Amino acid sequence: MLKRVLAELERPQTLAQLAARLGVEAGVLWAMLETLEKKGYLGLAYSESPACNVACSGCSLRNLCPAVDSETPPPTPVWRLSPKGRRALEQGL
Repeated sequence: MLKRVLAELERPQTLAQLAARLGVEAGVLWAMLETLEKKGYLGLAYSESPACNVACSGCSLRNLCPAVDSETPPPTPVWRLSPKGRRALEQGL
C-alpha cells in the first residue's frame, strides 16, 4: 500500500483526490500521510515547500498541481513526493 501511495503522489493531490484514487477512507489515509511526512517521504505542495524543492514557476508538475503558485500551504492540503520519497519509489522501496 505504501508503494501505491508514493506512486500516486508523483502527481500532487489533495487527500480527497488520493483517497478516491486508492479507494480508501480519508481518515486512514491521513494517518498514513502524516507518518510518511514525518519520515521525509512526502510533504505539502506549495511554492516554498521543502517537498517541492523549486518554485512553482520551475516545477515540471505545474500544470497538474492543485497548489500551483501558493506561497503558503493551501487551505486544503496538497501532498506530493519529497526527493527522498522519489528515490525510495525509484529503488522499489
